[in-house]
Amino acid sequence: MLRRFTVPFLITVISFSSIQAAELEEGFKAFTAGKYEQALRLWLPLAEKDNHEAQYNLGILYMKGLGVEKNIKIAFKWYKLAAANGNTDAMYNLGILYNQGRVVYRSPKDAAKWWKKAAELGNADAQFNLAVEYAYGRTLKKNVELAISLWKKSARQGHKDSRAALYRVYSEGLFGIAKDLKEAKRWK
Repeated sequence: MLRRFTVPFLITVISFSSIQAAELEEGFKAFTAGKYEQALRLWLPLAEKDNHEAQYNLGILYMKGLGVEKNIKIAFKWYKLAAANGNTDAMYNLGILYNQGRVVYRSPKDAAKWWKKAAELGNADAQFNLAVEYAYGRTLKKNVELAISLWKKSARQGHKDSRAALYRVYSEGLFGIAKDLKEAKRWK
């Protein structure tokens, strides 16, 4: 008896996911074309159904005032929801907002917390920022080995600032690391 209901249920779930993906894509097309209000109309119902990409995109619209009145508090709300649903770009942006003290109190520690979550999930921008915090020991306890490891993870994803940081570390012998021009050249 359970089998009869499983197949229609799976078809319904797959169909619903396909519809969501199509609406998300239509929102991207509208956004790219500068039709921000249309993107908002397409993404809002998806965001309300916990679609992390739509939630993140609404955060961008409100952060930049695209198709809506600029409102960093509402952007923050959408980023928080997207981050809770696993969106690493939203986690990274929350870190930026905390670091700059926009909307919420300024808290480099909370910024580092969000960057750490995003970095652990592979976000290259968060890995770079977290590496900077470890390299200089401003917010987190100084840990040059961890900083270099994070910069390397980020650089392998094509992050230019991480590549530049590694180049400088090895070409100039920063943070107590011995100069290594061969390794520096690798990251140039």
